[in-house]
Amino acid sequence: MYLGAALGMLLLPTLVKFRGPQSVFLAEAALGASWSLLWFKYAIDPKSTASGVGELVLPINKKMDSHNKKVLSAKIPWVKILTSFPVWAIVVNNFTFHYALYVLMNWLPTYFELGLKLSLQDMGSSKMLPYLNMFLFSNIGGVVADYLITRRILSVTKTRKFLNTVGFLVASLALVVIPSFRTSGGAVFCSSVALGFLALGRAGFAVNHMDVAPRYAGIVMGVSNTAGTLAGIVGVDLTGKLLEAAKAANSDLSSPESWRTVFFIPGFLCIFSSFVFLLFSTGERIFD
Repeated sequence: MYLGAALGMLLLPTLVKFRGPQSVFLAEAALGASWSLLWFKYAIDPKSTASGVGELVLPINKKMDSHNKKVLSAKIPWVKILTSFPVWAIVVNNFTFHYALYVLMNWLPTYFELGLKLSLQDMGSSKMLPYLNMFLFSNIGGVVADYLITRRILSVTKTRKFLNTVGFLVASLALVVIPSFRTSGGAVFCSSVALGFLALGRAGFAVNHMDVAPRYAGIVMGVSNTAGTLAGIVGVDLTGKLLEAAKAANSDLSSPESWRTVFFIPGFLCIFSSFVFLLFSTGERIFD
């Protein structure tokens, strides 16, 4: 996912330069259609592979057929899910992660162009580094988490809290200081650190669905991803309004003051979310 974003940042500005903005939509449509063809050809029924795979990870009933029938017939415990503090800890962190991600993904190119007066075409491959960093750190987070848990260095709960806290607090610092750097190198470095450590934090909150509710992980993921989608709607729109107000006050968007609030809000949310996760999250199963 993040490797795709990195390649998009690298290739799409050049495509716009030579073929115009419409070419972006045509290219993405072609990619989507190609992926659909691959999906229909190679996608398989998960029932044929599910048996046995989950047993390696989760302590589930050995009688798979009777177990699956119980799962299908069981009522989803909506009240328990929606009133669970560990679930809300995941939801809050998912909201913050996607708020920061969507704000940077949608407005970072504008910051380069209007805030720093830089051309995306002239920045070369450096503009893809923030998203490439996400790709690297999301994998690093998974490897580190597995190492800490399987070697019994930390419990599942402590591992999730440790990686989530480190990821979000470092990202918060990087977000807040972005406007202080007035060069492309400084802005790319700070945004790379911010997105990289946010991705590291996914080894905390993003896989916590399977910890607390393995049977209802899809349901909990749906709830938390709804919050993440809402974050994108709120964050992108609010950022636009903040920049409109800043432009009306300063007549342009090249001053650091025009952008401080834009980056301060996700920075503050990262601090708030990390403390929520520290207080209320758990690595133990709470839904049977």
